[in-house]
Amino acid sequence: PGGGVDEAACAAVLRELVRELGERHLAVARVRRELLAAIRLQLEESGAPPSAPSLLALLESALELWRTQRALLGPLHPNCAESLHEVGASIGGLLARAPRALFARYPGVWDTPAAASHAQRHALELHRGIAALYSNEGLLPQSVE
Repeated sequence: PGGGVDEAACAAVLRELVRELGERHLAVARVRRELLAAIRLQLEESGAPPSAPSLLALLESALELWRTQRALLGPLHPNCAESLHEVGASIGGLLARAPRALFARYPGVWDTPAAASHAQRHALELHRGIAALYSNEGLLPQSVE
């Protein structure tokens, strides 16, 4: 409704791409990056708090994008910093608005508030550390949470 991102349709397209090309293919990473941007824009335009499905879609795409970037670009690439910030922000949003949805999606990984909070802090610390490497050159703006 309203021309927003259809997360279910995007997930179906991503599953098909992953099946055809593999999880770490650059085309899959590109689609994930575009999906992140589209969901972010939709959330900004709506002005409403993000829903659990939107936050879960952001988290899943950001996490997989970061894994691909880390593998292909190296762990200290500025794009990794952006994706880590998205991971941390998404976990934080889910902890605040829909913790049960987070725990159910990632059982055995982030299925307690303590485990999820630790992951959120770690992702944001890594983001800040990578961003600091590039801040003197003006390649990455200093982000705030």
